[in-house]
Order: sequence, then structure tokens, then C-alpha cells
Amino acid sequence: MQGPDVYNVLRGKYIHKLYHANTVTTSCTFLKLGCLASRGHVTDLGLPQTSQYTDSIDRKYGIWYDVFADTVDIHHRAGRFKFNQYGPVLFVLDVAILKDLPAKSEVLVTKKNPTKWIVDETVDDRFFTTSEELESYLEVGTFDQMVVIRTEKGILPFPGGTVPIILDDPQRTLSDGTSAFLHATTRIRTAALGNTRIQLTKRICRGNCRCIELYKTFRDFDKFFQ
Repeated sequence: MQGPDVYNVLRGKYIHKLYHANTVTTSCTFLKLGCLASRGHVTDLGLPQTSQYTDSIDRKYGIWYDVFADTVDIHHRAGRFKFNQYGPVLFVLDVAILKDLPAKSEVLVTKKNPTKWIVDETVDDRFFTTSEELESYLEVGTFDQMVVIRTEKGILPFPGGTVPIILDDPQRTLSDGTSAFLHATTRIRTAALGNTRIQLTKRICRGNCRCIELYKTFRDFDKFFQ
């Protein structure tokens, strides 16, 4: 599908934003580049990014150079049970970005998370491939249904204007004793300076969110926030 095709379906479902979560280190690389970038693109450039448990899967199934986004804020919706497992930094983009993708770009939506794919599946098993199918079966808030953006360079340039970013405040220190939130804030602002205009805000959780409790025992905490 082309970007405008997916855009029209998403707007018809009252989806106005796309969300991409990542670690502080990877997000800083994005801000310096001025785009969301695929795992493959950042690797090819030799730039810093945090390893993800899905890296081997992305390579295996040929999605290493794709950019992924969600149609909902996973932390906001699932905070009673988990924080976003991809990272505490959330980029918020207007869905209209799909209308202005680089030439030769393609946009698909997964039917299930790639961690659930099996080798013998077809493209049609893994993705909604037509706007008609997407309109019929897209369910807002279903985490398995992710927007997959394929561009020639494996990047999604930030649109003009200011990029909103929401940062989790885990109310915990890093292993060296520094505040994780303050450390992350400084790194993000420094990376953006002269590269990407941002509006950085601290996440305001729902009353039933348990992220603070969950962050207290999270083993990869430094990996997320350093």
C-alpha cells in the first residue's frame, strides 16, 4: 500500500497520531539524524543504538530496514501491566506524515507481531496488503497491528516543525547514582540541539499505572535510560 492509502484508513478509524518508542541512546541517534531510522540504517552508519530482543527476528524476516510505529501509546494503555518494552522515549507524529513519504515508499500494517511469525507464512499471512482489508480488520488499540514504513533509505524523516517527545520518569537512579530522568532529559536535549526541534514533556501516567513499581525491579534499567 502507499502512504495515502493507509492514512485514509487510519483517519477513518479516528487515529490521528503515530507513536514510536525507543531507548535514550537510540532516540538520541534519531534526533541527530533528524529522522526515525530502521535498525539496519543505524547499523550501516555505525551509530549508537541499543540492542533489542527482536533484532534477530527483524533480520530473519527481512524487516531490518523497516521503520515501525504504533497507532496507540502502549504505555498509556497498558501501564497497569507493563511499560513500553522498546524504551521510555516516545516520539509522537501526526499520521499525516504518511501522505508525504519519500518516493517509492510502501506502508503495511502487521496482522500480528513479527515475534509470532513462522517461516512458511506468506506476505498476506503477515500483513494487511490492501486498504480494503485494512479498513475491514484494523482494530484500534490492538498491539499486534503495527504500521510498517518501508523507504528507500530505511528512514522516516521528521516533518517540519516541532517533534513532540514524551519521556517516562521512573523515579529511580542509574547504577552510578544519577537521576535517570534528569540524565535522559539532558542527553535528549543535547542530541536535538541544532538538529531537530523538539517539545520534551514528562509522561503523566493514569491513576492505575504501575510503571514506577515495575521500573524498580527492571533488570535492563540502565540500558533503557543511559
